[in-house]
Amino acid sequence: MGTVTHQKAADSAPTAVPSASELELIALDCDRALVGFERQPDAEENARQVVVMIDHGNQLAGVVTRLPDAERDARVAGALQDWTELLGRGPGGGLFANWTYLRALARAVRSFTQFLQERTRPRPFWPDR
Repeated sequence: MGTVTHQKAADSAPTAVPSASELELIALDCDRALVGFERQPDAEENARQVVVMIDHGNQLAGVVTRLPDAERDARVAGALQDWTELLGRGPGGGLFANWTYLRALARAVRSFTQFLQERTRPRPFWPDR
């Protein structure tokens, strides 16, 4: 079921790579989700952040799954596997389980984001330096 869910999300996701500024905003959302235990959000904010992470993750998973396997690194393969499992499993019961679920989503989204940021970062003109 998870693979089918992941494939459906990838099929409906936009194919354009988000801009550098969009990737920065997604990275900030990941930072907000990956706070320490003492700063975990209340139930309502946690639920809002889960929705945001799922939206970001579906978009970015759609982008990276459309890349040839040879252009993806191991981090992307692991994040795609985690993403599929997380979507198939869903959150747990209780505030702590839901916060842990949010953090797992955010780690996968951060992996996609960092990969795409590195991929789209301008390269120096002089390749031998």
